[in-house]
Amino acid sequence: MHLRSTLTRTKEPFVSLVPGAVRMYTCGPTVYRYAHIGNLRSYLLADLLRRALLARGFDVLHVKNITDVGHLRDERFDRGEDKMLVAAKLEAKSPEEIARFYEATFHADEALVNILPAHVFPRATDHIDEMIAMVERLEDAGFAYAVQGNVYYDVSRFPGYGSLSGNTLDELRAGHRGEIEADKRDPADFALWKRAGEGRLAKWPTRRWGEGFPGWHIECSAMATKYLGEQFDIHTGGIDNVFPHHEDEIAQSQALTGVLPARYWVHGEHLLVAGRKMAKSAGNFQRITDLAEQGIEPLAFRLLCLTSHYRAKMNVSDESLHGAQAGLASLRARARAIGREAGSSAAGGLAAGGLAGPTGGVAPGTPGPDGVVPPGKGTANPAALSAPARALFERWTAAVDDDLDLPKGLAIVREAAKASHLPAAERRWLLLEADRVLGLDLAREINAGAAAAATAARDSGDQSPGTPPDAPLPAGAAALLAERAAARTGKDWPRSDALRAELAAIGVDVVDRPGGAQEWRVRDDVT
Repeated sequence: MHLRSTLTRTKEPFVSLVPGAVRMYTCGPTVYRYAHIGNLRSYLLADLLRRALLARGFDVLHVKNITDVGHLRDERFDRGEDKMLVAAKLEAKSPEEIARFYEATFHADEALVNILPAHVFPRATDHIDEMIAMVERLEDAGFAYAVQGNVYYDVSRFPGYGSLSGNTLDELRAGHRGEIEADKRDPADFALWKRAGEGRLAKWPTRRWGEGFPGWHIECSAMATKYLGEQFDIHTGGIDNVFPHHEDEIAQSQALTGVLPARYWVHGEHLLVAGRKMAKSAGNFQRITDLAEQGIEPLAFRLLCLTSHYRAKMNVSDESLHGAQAGLASLRARARAIGREAGSSAAGGLAAGGLAGPTGGVAPGTPGPDGVVPPGKGTANPAALSAPARALFERWTAAVDDDLDLPKGLAIVREAAKASHLPAAERRWLLLEADRVLGLDLAREINAGAAAAATAARDSGDQSPGTPPDAPLPAGAAALLAERAAARTGKDWPRSDALRAELAAIGVDVVDRPGGAQEWRVRDDVT
């Protein structure tokens, strides 16, 4: 696998610090408001990367912090309050009540788009002692200085400052706008700890500086070090985290340890609406739950994100969302058709044997020891595939390994789903294998198709032992069934009727059931 590291600005082969294991940190939400779909796109990057690593056989430890204090994006604009406290005043709740409410909605929203939960969600307010200790160490080492209860990082002491973002100290000083804090030695210095203003609710005592609260950047340095060690494998976040947040994290952590805190820095680009970054102030704020009012499922939004590379800006519109919903319906229909065909096929060591699923015989959806349903580790064995199917699998793997090129990978998956020249069991295996990374719950659709095949067999009364419950679908029938399901989803009734006639002509009779499901039966006169 190759990943583009923001630090080196090149694609690099991924090599974990510990063979077979990956430690990964993601900058999580500031829980003073709902997460919008732009935020979720950023968290999807970490999810897709984690799933890809799992599919390659790595054990992954994923930490995602919860910022429930501070989040001063630029302390030059701080006037003694932070976003958590502003929200608390506006909603007449305590800061803790605000934090716990929006933290819960964040976890619910991530679950809607099938993001695997991090193994650890450390809260900033639970790690104040670690932050204070780190700031004290920086001060003792001469990298920080205190002025009347405020503690600043002296960027002139860290020669590599600006390497991640490409900034230089001269450029940062020249670009400084607004009034410069009188207690700073340099306008480019940033806050590690801030003195608590009068009446501030969220504050903590210290031995050296009196009551105060942490700067945003020290939070992640302290928590990443505690749970992942002085150096770990991957740090992810949105492109707007590069500066100042991740730049400052590097300066804080490396000053104390002498090593980069993370080997690979991976950042996702913005989600745009009509060319503008999504934000509440821009008036284009949308939650994932808001999309339901437009008839858009959360997994359709996930699919839409898969159609753009994570390093490319992604424009979202009503048209693109509805297109993703139609695309999801089509992919689901093909998965159901493949499940039906594979489930009704007599042949098929693949259907019943070693390639039955992406986890080597473990049923999809089986919870792990921690209660989380994993996408499966790398136990796939494509050796039993035919040469054409193996070629598709190798192309899929190459796309994922090329810096998560999932737009290309998704095109390969669609090609595999339509590959009527391949046995249904092989197409089933390819879709399940790919969905370990895609996370679109295709196993559910495949299983639904298999269940429909079993129901049809039961209704037919053909229950003799060793006899296939239904004849295999004729060549091309699965693709026609998938196309008809998509036409019905789009309420294109003339096309649906035309496809029914085409299927009947090749010996497949289709019956529409209540709720939109279609069932079919291969006529006995088809050989």
